[in-house]
Amino acid sequence: MTVLVSILSLLVLQGSSFRIGFTFDGSFPSMSDEKAYSDLLNEGGLEFKLDDVTWTGGVEALGDVTEKIRLRGGISVSNLHGTYEKSYDPLSYTLFGILTFGLAFMFGSPADELISLHDESLNIETAAYYKLTESPALSIGGGPSVVMVSRTLDSPETESSARATALGFNAGLRIDQESAGRFLGLPVVFGAEAGYRYCNVTLDEEYTGDFSVDFSGPYLKIGTYLKF
Repeated sequence: MTVLVSILSLLVLQGSSFRIGFTFDGSFPSMSDEKAYSDLLNEGGLEFKLDDVTWTGGVEALGDVTEKIRLRGGISVSNLHGTYEKSYDPLSYTLFGILTFGLAFMFGSPADELISLHDESLNIETAAYYKLTESPALSIGGGPSVVMVSRTLDSPETESSARATALGFNAGLRIDQESAGRFLGLPVVFGAEAGYRYCNVTLDEEYTGDFSVDFSGPYLKIGTYLKF
């Protein structure tokens, strides 16, 4: 966190090259343990639906330290879900309510049988890029990240959660708009990045075994920034 604050402070000093904004990206993570768990449940006849795409949203800042070097710092959150849900049969519930003279309706509808898997990753990223062109600015680069992941698994009978922290990295090709347009009087620019994110964290708690949360995979990011 200290490194990120230092880099963002340096970016602020860059004047007109500094921009800050919101980003959104979709990625295709490895998640091998989650996929194995999903396959196991499906083989057992449970229709467990695991997300194919991880969605990530965050805030980041960029700024030039030289004519060719651009720095980026950001904080983002990634999420992946998996669920199995078996809903009740409305017709059977209605008939059961009639046969019990309405007593069943006093207790509401029967609860769904639910298995829920939720993985989340908090990413603190820094990166340096080398600019290949000026306007629009095409640049290539990457850098390290600090990754804090959590995994929560709920079922009708059990609930478990675990957290861990590790280092990761990302590398990508960026394109950034340089001339700002105006929206509500604000100088707005857009940017996009395609690359690869490494984010594989092993949960080392006793009951989790060697289960890993692996958000590693290719990503495509878009961002909207205010240019100062």
